[in-house]
Amino acid sequence: MMSFDMSNMTIFVKNGSVELFEILPDTNIGTLNLLTADCVSLASKIMYTLKKLKKLILWGTYSERCTVQLPKTLECISLQKVECSADRLCSLLIALSSLDHFVRCHYLDVVLQPWEYSSGGDSQTHVSDLRSEMPSLDMTHMPIDVENGSVELFEILRDTSIGILVLRTEDCASSASRIMCTLKKLTKLFCGGLTVSDVLYSCLRH
Repeated sequence: MMSFDMSNMTIFVKNGSVELFEILPDTNIGTLNLLTADCVSLASKIMYTLKKLKKLILWGTYSERCTVQLPKTLECISLQKVECSADRLCSLLIALSSLDHFVRCHYLDVVLQPWEYSSGGDSQTHVSDLRSEMPSLDMTHMPIDVENGSVELFEILRDTSIGILVLRTEDCASSASRIMCTLKKLTKLFCGGLTVSDVLYSCLRH
C-alpha cells in the first residue's frame, strides 16, 4: 500500500472502523472526506502519517474534544455542516497556523455549540485561554473562506492576523463587519454579491 500512488484518490468514509483506518497509515492519499465525527476520531490516530494528504473534508457534530495531528502537506481543510465547540475550532486554527505554507480554510455551515454543551466544567475558561492565544498566531498564510457563518464564528477571528477573507453571502459580510476593523493584516477581501461600498457601509455601521 505504501508504494502505491494514491495522490489522485479521494477516500470517502462513513461509519468507518479501527480496522479500516489501520489499512491507511503511511499511504499517499490526496484527499480524505470524513462524513461523521466518529470517523474523524478514528482517523486522528493515523492522520499525521498521510504524507501526501492535501485536502481534508470534515462533517458531523463534535461534542467531545478530539485532537487531530495534521500532516504538514495539508493545503486545504473544509468544514461542511459541522457543529462543534468554540475551543475545538480555536484548537484547529492554532494547529493550522503552525503549518509554514499556504493552507485554505473553508467553512460551510459551521455552528458553534453553546458553552454548556461543551464537555468539561471549565470549558469556558479553556476557550478563553485559547481565544487569548489567537491574536499572537501568524495566520497570514491562511485564507478564510466562509459561507453561512455566524457572529460567534467571526468573534473567534477578532484581532487575528488573517491576510485573506472570503465572504460568500451578504449575511456573512454583515456578521464579519463587526470584527473587520480589527483585522490589521487583512490585504484581500472578497464578498459575494456585495460591492466594496456595501462592505464599508456595513463596517462603519458597526
